Amino acid sequence: MTSKANKVNSANDEQDTDQVPLRLIYAPAADLFAAGQYGRYVLGEIRFESTPTAAHREDVDYPLICVPIPQLRKPLVKEVWLSPTSVEYRQFADIRFGTNDQVLFGYTRVALADTGAALEKQIRHRYDAILELLGSRGYAHLIRVWNYLPRIGDDIEGMECYRRFCRARHDAFEAFYEELIPNLPATSVLGSSGPDLQMVFVAGRSPPCHYENPRQVSAYHYPQKYGPKSPLFARATLVQWHQEQAVFISGTASIVGHESQHRGDARAQAEEILRNIEALIYDVANSNMPAVPGLGAIRHLRVYLRNPRDLGTVRQVVERRLGGPAEVIYLHASICRQELLVEMEALLGLKKPA
Repeated sequence: MTSKANKVNSANDEQDTDQVPLRLIYAPAADLFAAGQYGRYVLGEIRFESTPTAAHREDVDYPLICVPIPQLRKPLVKEVWLSPTSVEYRQFADIRFGTNDQVLFGYTRVALADTGAALEKQIRHRYDAILELLGSRGYAHLIRVWNYLPRIGDDIEGMECYRRFCRARHDAFEAFYEELIPNLPATSVLGSSGPDLQMVFVAGRSPPCHYENPRQVSAYHYPQKYGPKSPLFARATLVQWHQEQAVFISGTASIVGHESQHRGDARAQAEEILRNIEALIYDVANSNMPAVPGLGAIRHLRVYLRNPRDLGTVRQVVERRLGGPAEVIYLHASICRQELLVEMEALLGLKKPA
């Protein structure tokens, strides 16, 4: 009898991606846990639910992340991040993580305080712990970080929660890295309905390549009107994995330069976002590929909507523009600027030139 884990690896062999150390699949959300299906090949599992299930079970070793951000379109799915080889599971402080020989997939959470100084201290401590873990385990290079932040747009003692988050993250990175910009990962920060800040991250042993968007001011160069410390992230991160290049595109909004565009118009914002993503893909591909694939290179796309009523409109734009076999999930989440109605992030797979 062939197990599902063996089927996963057989499929990888057929696609010549058996050496890709991190692979994302969407599985039916009704299947409660991935361990029974894929054994110790699971690096992590992310579930998006209106009412999250327990974030830990004694019979689940891998990072299990249950995010209180509901999906807006059926069939409901979960994300399963797979390894081609058996995964080692460990815990460091409050961080659960899985590793293979090339990547570390980790998760941590903290119930945020109500006061500004305490909240920033908690966020700083979480980032300090993540960076300490990566340095001690030999996976020193952050590739991708997802942050699910409660009360993202709320005023907390005279400053927006998101701006407090950016200041705490900035201080952690500045203290850890001798050079900031070469080390900034692809990142998303979305509002969630739960009480906990949840952080999911991928790191590697080898340094990736980070990219900025020619249509946008780099976030770390934003003017001070967006907060006392700039958001620190790269617009995209490329990782060389054997015969494939994985590109992680950060949370991308309807921003040109540093200004929000198309206030109140979800359709126009979705179009602008895809222009931004397309520009990033062309910039990355022109540096690494003989042929530029465009939006058709997207394998997985997350679309975050501030208002669920915009689902039909935004979905029409996405389906018309993508023109490829991408898997797309639509989620209801708050976004970092009040005027932004849509945000998207993507994962691409590019074949390396022969």
